[in-house]
Order: sequence, then C-alpha cells, then structure tokens
Amino acid sequence: MNKLRYLQKEQSFYLFLMISAYASTLVFGGFYYTADIPELYWPTFIAFFLFVFYGILSFFSIGLVALFRLSIITALLAFLNQIFYTGGVLSPALVELLIPPLLAYFYRPIYDRYIFMIVSAVVMIIMYPLTEAGYTSNLIPEVYENSHGILCALFVFTIVSIYSFLFRNALVIKNQKLGDSMKQLQETTHKLVESEKMASLGMLSAGVAHEINNPLNFIKGGVEILESELKAEKELSFEAAPSIHVIKEGLNRATVIVNSLNHFSRNTEAMNERCNIHEILNNSLVMLQPKLKYKGTVVKEFDNSDLIISGNEGKLHQAFLNLISNAEQAIGSTGTITVKTKKLSNKIRVEIIDDGVGISKENLNKISDPFFTTKPAGKGTGLGLSITYKIIKEHNGEIKVSSKPGKGSKFAISFSL
Repeated sequence: MNKLRYLQKEQSFYLFLMISAYASTLVFGGFYYTADIPELYWPTFIAFFLFVFYGILSFFSIGLVALFRLSIITALLAFLNQIFYTGGVLSPALVELLIPPLLAYFYRPIYDRYIFMIVSAVVMIIMYPLTEAGYTSNLIPEVYENSHGILCALFVFTIVSIYSFLFRNALVIKNQKLGDSMKQLQETTHKLVESEKMASLGMLSAGVAHEINNPLNFIKGGVEILESELKAEKELSFEAAPSIHVIKEGLNRATVIVNSLNHFSRNTEAMNERCNIHEILNNSLVMLQPKLKYKGTVVKEFDNSDLIISGNEGKLHQAFLNLISNAEQAIGSTGTITVKTKKLSNKIRVEIIDDGVGISKENLNKISDPFFTTKPAGKGTGLGLSITYKIIKEHNGEIKVSSKPGKGSKFAISFSL
C-alpha cells in the first residue's frame, strides 16, 4: 500500500492528530498569554492557525502526505521554541520532543518515521550545548513554574496514553483482520477441495452412467426381440410374461438411476438453466435410495403443477442432496422423511422434514457456519449446510430452519418467481 492510500485510509487518525494539535496550542497559547510571554504565545498561536489551515486543506484531500509532514514539522518547531524559552534541557517541555516521532510511528509513511526520530534526537542533543552556552533562557515567571510543569506533564501523559490506546486498538483490529483472512482462506481452501471432489464425483458419475447405459440398451433391445418372438407362441408367451415384466421393471429402475446420475454429473457454471424442482428432488432421492431404504419411510407430497425456476441444475442437486442426506443422518434406526412442495403466488416452497434427533437451540444459529458440525472428527467437514445456504442464496432463495431436540427438524426453502 503506497503512502497516499495509507493516509487516505487513516483520515480519522489525521483528524484526531489535528484536534489534539488545536487543543494543545490553544491551551499552551492561553497559558503563555496569561503569563504575558509574547516569545511563547505568538509562535504557539501561529502554530494553531497553521494547524487550522492544514485541517481545512485535509478535507479536500489536497496533498495529505505533505500536510502530514508539515503538521509534524510545525509541531516540532513549536516544541523547539517552547523548550528554548522555558529552560532548555532543564525545561519540563523537553520530553515533548518524543511526540513527533511517536505520531510518525503511528501514522507511518515508512521513511518519515525514521527521519522524524533522527531530527528529534538531533534537536535534543543540540539543546545541551545551547543550554550550556547560555543561549536558552527560562521566561516562565516563578509563580507559574509549577503549573507549567504540571501542564507539560499532563500534555505528554495524555498524548502518550491516547496514542498507546490507538496503537493497542490498531493491533487488535489487525489481529482480527488477520484471523478473518485466515478463516476465509481456510474456508476457501476447503470449498475448493469440496468443489474438486464434487467435480471428480460428477465425472465419475457421468462415466459410470455411460458405461451402464450401453448394456441397458442391449438388454432392452433383447427383451423387445424376445417379446416379439413370443407373440406367435401364446402359451409360452403367457408363461414368460412375469419374467419379462420383472426384467422390464429392473430396466426401468436402472434407467431412472442412470438418468439421475446424468443430471447429478452436469458441471456448468451457468445460472440460466431450466430447473425442474420435482425432477431434481426425485433424482436426489434416487441417488440416496441405498441409504434411505434402511431408515424407514420417505413421503413425497408434491404440488400438482410443475415447479420451474431458472438457475444451475447441478448446484441445486448438490443443495438438495445435502439437505436430504442431513435428514437421513438425523434419523436413528428408523423414521420418516417428508418432502413437500407448494407453489404460492410469487414463490416456490420446498420443505424437507425429518423426525430425527433435532437440533439444539444453541446450535440452530450455527448450522450455516463454515466448518460447524456436531459429528465426530473424521465424519464430516461441516461444509455441507454452509455450501447449501450459499447455493440457495445464489438462486434468490432463502432457508428457514425450525427444530426441536428429540422431535425432528424442518428445512423450508423458498424460491422467488
């Protein structure tokens, strides 16, 4: 990040710098005016008006880098004049020379902070021979010396405390941003792995579907020839009818599975595909049938009308597969999964309901968080529902979850038409 961009990003810090400069020059200027020391109050009030001028220019983003440097140099000269006329190295204001490099450190164009540190150190060193040679003087009347010392100490303590607090806050914010970046990187990495796995699974599914489809066509053709030949032999045809019916039923079921694999394996990024919600749900149920058949009953309550939305068919398959799979995993030994669809006036609503273990209240708001899972280590990444939420959101949809521990859960998905 270059200096100008850094300063523009930290304009609030520059504003605070100017406010502290206004306050300090007015307080010290007023003090020296009360003590009737023109050698001190005139330069201090001039510094105040310069800071006001710099502040006005900063609102127009005119040369922020130059304005910052001028502000530090003005402060340094004001401190030098103050120290020179209040006792040199014996002045209680001497420690104020630490403030310009402190400001430069927080408001850090990289090279400037070192320059201001060096300049401040040189001024402090030069002040010793100037004081020894008698060039410096203490114009503060004796009656004001104690209050002047207290004022200088309060000023330094206030500035150092405030900027230490800012530094601490800056570190906290930086650590938070670093933590967020690490979490985002981890999430992105896992999503990439998940995406690659899904892509590989899609390719495998497409290959398996193709390889299965060929022998299915051979069987289908053979059955049709056999039926045709048996028509002339009525008695034999009657006896073979149950066997042919079983073969056809098996062929139909295998064809449905192959079609489901083909739909699942579609790998495009297009968001303008014609997505039939009923077909996608049916395909998902077919894909999960090997697990679902051991968990009890699947009840389908589909709307009579076709439910069509524009989107990405492959992604919607993934989303509904995740939701139905979660419902299956939530059921213990046996139970019921109900899949409902309803077409409303301006929405399509899909509900996936299970009578499984349910979700506790404290976990209900976390289920869409990346990597959150209640499964044991090695049983899941906790990305399934996170990805599902993002897919539904990409399709202008929303998910609402209601659940009672021990009673089951309901995921209600709504798509705008």
